Amino acid sequence: MVEPADEEHPRILPLVGIAAAGVLAVNAMAGAQSLPDLFSGAKAFAEEAAKPLKGKAAKEAKAQADADAKAPAAAAGPEGAATGSALDASSLSLAPKAAPAVCAPTAAELAKEAGLSPAELQILQSLGSRRGQLDQREQDLDVQLALMAAAEAKLDAKVKTLTGLKADMQSLMNQADGKEQAEVDRLVKVFEGMKAKDAAPRMVLLDDSVRLPIAGKMKERALSAILAAMPRPRPSA
Repeated sequence: MVEPADEEHPRILPLVGIAAAGVLAVNAMAGAQSLPDLFSGAKAFAEEAAKPLKGKAAKEAKAQADADAKAPAAAAGPEGAATGSALDASSLSLAPKAAPAVCAPTAAELAKEAGLSPAELQILQSLGSRRGQLDQREQDLDVQLALMAAAEAKLDAKVKTLTGLKADMQSLMNQADGKEQAEVDRLVKVFEGMKAKDAAPRMVLLDDSVRLPIAGKMKERALSAILAAMPRPRPSA
């Protein structure tokens, strides 16, 4: 009689498992049906939260946000202040330090590093000074040469101008001499064509600067007749 009871007991476990699976399936189906409602409710809540608050509601929300922001700082108390001071100290310690000022080496130090004696350094310095003086003198000479060249150019221009004036004056003098010679030649012909007694008194009236050139170009026969007809000069008292 005991053996049939043992055979019926194992059959109960499969039945219990099937019942549990059915319950879970029913619950899953119910949850799946409620998911769209859950999503729609969350979306409505998000849209409501995204709308900007107006009026008194906006002021209350801002005051609540300020209170929430100040609460952690107040709760921190001295420990928060100590942490802030520690952070400030660490930031100051990490800040780059200014480089110390470095003085430029003197000429004596540079000469010593180059292996030069003070006397050699002095000689080099004097040579450098002398070179500067020579350069300055060369510049001064260049300026003087430029000034001299400009003056020479001006002098050449003046010489050319004077040469041109001289040529013009010489041409005018030649023209005057030509006219004078032509006038002398004309008077020579006039006196030679006149009778001696008529030409003699007129010859006396002429100045020596005019009479002598005329007499020099007259023929000897005509001149001698005029001279014979000229009155003798009166003796001075």
